Amino acid sequence: MTAPTCAGAKGNPSLSSKLISDMYGNGFTSRLHAEDGQVLSYVLKILLVAAVIGAIILQFGPIIMNHISIGKLAGNAAEEGAVTYRNSRGDMDRVYGVIKEYIDEHDARLDGNIGIEYDASGNPVKITVMVRRITNTWLFENIGYLSPYTEAKAFGESAVTR
Repeated sequence: MTAPTCAGAKGNPSLSSKLISDMYGNGFTSRLHAEDGQVLSYVLKILLVAAVIGAIILQFGPIIMNHISIGKLAGNAAEEGAVTYRNSRGDMDRVYGVIKEYIDEHDARLDGNIGIEYDASGNPVKITVMVRRITNTWLFENIGYLSPYTEAKAFGESAVTR
């Protein structure tokens, strides 16, 4: 069976002749050839974007989490020190040991000395602690000017109440 033809002005096929041609299967496959590889190209672009975003998260995520969590770590270390100071009646060797152990458990370091602030009458008011932690990823380790961002420092303090 042949497809009916409808000729438009000046011999160009009209829209109706194209639709009739498509109903009988003529011309449909020829239009598909121009779309070969579009889906594959689209999927590859999505996978490339996902890989780049994943690499960024893997490289920057630990650094950002280090900077976020170090403040809580310093506060908790100071709280541990304050509790130990109260319970040991001012034994700074025990306070230092407890804070050092707590910080070491969380892969951090004590940065400086443990401080005790006193009020006007000489009673201890608070314990202060400075903590630092370094986290490296491949990108931050191998690109020199990014290395200062791998170190996070935080100051923690806790009240010593009797």
